Amino acid sequence: MNKVTYNNSKAVFFASLKKSVDKHFEENGLRKTGNINLYTKSVVFILSAVGLYVALLFVKMPVFAGILVSLLFGFVLACIGFNVMHDANHDSYSSKKWVNKILGLTLNALGGNSFIWKQKHNIIHHTYTNIDGVDDDIAKSPFIRMCSTQRWAPAHRLQHLYTPVLYGLSSMIWVLYQDFEKYFKRKICSTQLRKMTRTDHFLFWSSKVLYVAFYLVIPMLLVGWKLWLLYFVCMHVGLGFTLSIVFQLAHVVEETEFEFVNGSNKQIENEWAVHQVRTTANFSAKNKIISWFAGGLNYQIEHHLFPRISHVHYPALSHLVETECIAYNIPYNNNLSMGGAINSHFRFIKSMGKKP
Repeated sequence: MNKVTYNNSKAVFFASLKKSVDKHFEENGLRKTGNINLYTKSVVFILSAVGLYVALLFVKMPVFAGILVSLLFGFVLACIGFNVMHDANHDSYSSKKWVNKILGLTLNALGGNSFIWKQKHNIIHHTYTNIDGVDDDIAKSPFIRMCSTQRWAPAHRLQHLYTPVLYGLSSMIWVLYQDFEKYFKRKICSTQLRKMTRTDHFLFWSSKVLYVAFYLVIPMLLVGWKLWLLYFVCMHVGLGFTLSIVFQLAHVVEETEFEFVNGSNKQIENEWAVHQVRTTANFSAKNKIISWFAGGLNYQIEHHLFPRISHVHYPALSHLVETECIAYNIPYNNNLSMGGAINSHFRFIKSMGKKP
């Protein structure tokens, strides 16, 4: 991997912000990990997912109702990813490491792999956000052009029209193909995958086998392969589209910035924290319903600055972050509504589809 560094010689912004954040927790006697609100959400989402799964297998319903339940099932699985898995794999769910480790495996229950995800997301994405050539979340693709430094193809002219379909298929591609590609290639974008222990290998294969058993074999035996295929695709449409929209609104919108590295080492002119703010955007920050379902990922700026702090604290921290951004003349990207953020995303995707 090309070496990417940040100009931290005058890293005053984050030092000042961290001081304010630490003071907030100290004065209010708060832990930086989750609280009863997070634990309650976890129970609600996990029990809902189990209930919907059981209903699809054992409750007779019209096909149209089954489609709606499958879409809802996928949406709830995405909410488990946002609220439980995400905090746990960032070690911010609990102060107890074993709790974070176990709940981080909810990703494996969704079909993914926590070992690969931690390196892809925690290490690569959070360190090299929106850096084309390193950040796997904006990796070059023949189907979607996400920034101006990526090669243009004629098909990209229509990408603003077909990307919603790709988003709906994204989790299926992730679970059934991309995890295996990364596992066998031992590489995430341009970064070598860390060495896996025997336990890591065991968890990878055992969870994939269990995924096949619970999401493919058992449903096919109980409802038949035709209904299974229909419900399986609908579940992934609900899951993939929800995941994609939330994460795309955080980084691939008109307000965010991008960097590029290819073939040589690069130093980013800003300190790491400033880079995080400039490449990230919030949306619907004051909408409590969206915040509840999205696991605070609509406060993406706060999350990128403080990934080891649970998302339940982000609304309070956002005032501190915005104040510091104003003081240091750093743009605080904040789309006031989810609709506005979606429009910004697709306008940007459409602009990237035009021939340079």
